[in-house]
Amino acid sequence: MITIETNRLILREYTISDWEAVHKYAQNGAILIYEVWGPNTEKQTKEFIKKAIEDSLKVPRSAFELCITLKSNKKLIGGTGFRIKPDNPQRADFGYIINPEHWNKGYATEASLGLIDYMIKHQGISEIEATCDCLNLASVKVLRKCGLKLMKTVKNDREIKGRMRDTYYFEKRVKEPN
Repeated sequence: MITIETNRLILREYTISDWEAVHKYAQNGAILIYEVWGPNTEKQTKEFIKKAIEDSLKVPRSAFELCITLKSNKKLIGGTGFRIKPDNPQRADFGYIINPEHWNKGYATEASLGLIDYMIKHQGISEIEATCDCLNLASVKVLRKCGLKLMKTVKNDREIKGRMRDTYYFEKRVKEPN
């Protein structure tokens, strides 16, 4: 079981009882405008939690979905995850979501940096990638604060919720120790 502590947060494995806190933001269509998924039904949120738990038990593990909780009161405020590429176990993509009640407090950056550090130190990840909608300026800031560099822009990359999305592709390569 993974537990990662940062200054203000604890990242931990999901439990079945987390579904309600996750569903509070997973059903909110207004905040999911940049996501390929959602808004979720209760069933979809429960299936996500179930899959995250199942993935946590696999050996070797390739998906790391963790909930983000406040250290001060243990309240679940979001989620973050890493998915290792099947063709390259040193490469992974990651993402995050924060309940909008907790936006603009630096939690996405803090959680992402904590998970990135864990994945580098404990899973041997040396290449990190992430994508975001070009209109999602908050995510652009988070990715840059996490040390990822914008590598390319793909115009009309995919249709999301009735509009064609332009996508930024970010990457970070971890230097090998001398």
